[in-house]
Amino acid sequence: MSAPQEHWQRLLRLLDEREVVLSTRGERLEYLAPPGAMDAELLALVKGSRGRLLAALTGAGAAEASAPAGIAQARMHRGHGRAADPSLWNITQRLTLRGPLEAGRLRQALTALTVRHASLRTRFTATELGLLQQVLAAPAALALPVTEASGDPGAVEAATREEAGTPFDLAAPPLLRARLLRQGPEHHTLLLTVHHIALDGWSLATLLDDLGALYRDLDAPLGDPGSMTEHACWERTVVTRQAVREATARYAERLAGLPLTVHLPTDRPRPEQRSGRGAIAHFTLAPDLTAALYRCAARRSTTPAAVVLAALGDLLNDLTGAEESLVMLSTANRRRREHERVVGLLSTNLPVRLPHRADGGFPALVDRAARALATTLDDADVPFGLVTEDLRELGLALPPSFPQLMLVVQSTPATALDLPGLDVRIEDIEGNGARADLMLMLTPHEGALAGLAEYDTDLFDEPTVRGWLDTLVTRLAKELPALA
Repeated sequence: MSAPQEHWQRLLRLLDEREVVLSTRGERLEYLAPPGAMDAELLALVKGSRGRLLAALTGAGAAEASAPAGIAQARMHRGHGRAADPSLWNITQRLTLRGPLEAGRLRQALTALTVRHASLRTRFTATELGLLQQVLAAPAALALPVTEASGDPGAVEAATREEAGTPFDLAAPPLLRARLLRQGPEHHTLLLTVHHIALDGWSLATLLDDLGALYRDLDAPLGDPGSMTEHACWERTVVTRQAVREATARYAERLAGLPLTVHLPTDRPRPEQRSGRGAIAHFTLAPDLTAALYRCAARRSTTPAAVVLAALGDLLNDLTGAEESLVMLSTANRRRREHERVVGLLSTNLPVRLPHRADGGFPALVDRAARALATTLDDADVPFGLVTEDLRELGLALPPSFPQLMLVVQSTPATALDLPGLDVRIEDIEGNGARADLMLMLTPHEGALAGLAEYDTDLFDEPTVRGWLDTLVTRLAKELPALA
């Protein structure tokens, strides 16, 4: 091995061993390092290989900024690569616009949106330095193809299916696609599709809010949006190897003795290889029931998610016969003020050791679910996905298809798009994949909670899932009025 290559390999090894985080801004090479990590030897190696480091980090100068991929981004990158249909990770919004739309102005606003939010123009590249997020220059104009659809009643549905079903190439941004369908002089449909690696539920509201502001005024003072590169660098200083080891030990103790497979009754035997196909069943918590849920949470000094978890535990008691289950709860993961308006993927899943029953009935079950959730939040800094393999090596029998059961209770800002002179209706377009055996999601909508169940059609039929949802809503309706 030549001396330069030997020095390079030693540099890579020391950077990894000492958990030094490298990033770039333009031609500037930056690092974050634990105290004492950047000793004289490592500093000399970095200076001696500065050009090669910059070339690796920026893709030979193609990127205007770069950093390690965030932990959630890296997980999503793996999921995208493993998916039978990567369009599973598309987030598609259909916006019906009625009024005098200015298509050119909309194109300018969408282009400005990709300038403002770097995650929309970020590519993901596997390198000797690990998986990197590399922010590319904004396009001179984001493509906004306009299709005439006034004479074809099926054109909007066909275009929606096409957009939602077309996967992204994570190495070739932008990770935002826009398409405009003209149905009449003052009737348009805008299709916006973003890959989940560039957007989560929390930041969708920010994205649409900023799009409206930029349509109204391209020079609108919108403030600092933060960045995923900064978040990823900060995250790597918190989620150290030592932090992961300590979290693994706590999780191993906390989950000991828990049946880690959720034995939901299936309509068919579980296949050896999942197809990834799924379907959606909808349900609603009416405004009065939603209000009762929020009041119950406030009076029990907990969150709405804990109340829903309690009802879910009650249902699982009937379905599985077990005394408790492992449920993954999605959280927005925005604990720092500077991350509140970051458009990107920060959300993470937390494991909750969910009790199915409690002496004292449903009120006591809510309290137990709240304690289980609070305990889990103590380890929120270390994503559970980072410790699953270590837990398996310690003998915990996490199922191969993990996660099986997921719950999402959105506390996100309301999504809206304010375009002057236009009436806007927003629809979330659902895919036909399943990210778990069963995922329940509740989202605030006009004073109610709109619910959906995404389920694996290899395992379940719609009537089965519908029956569970009806039971869940019925039990909430029975228990909450007395607690609110």
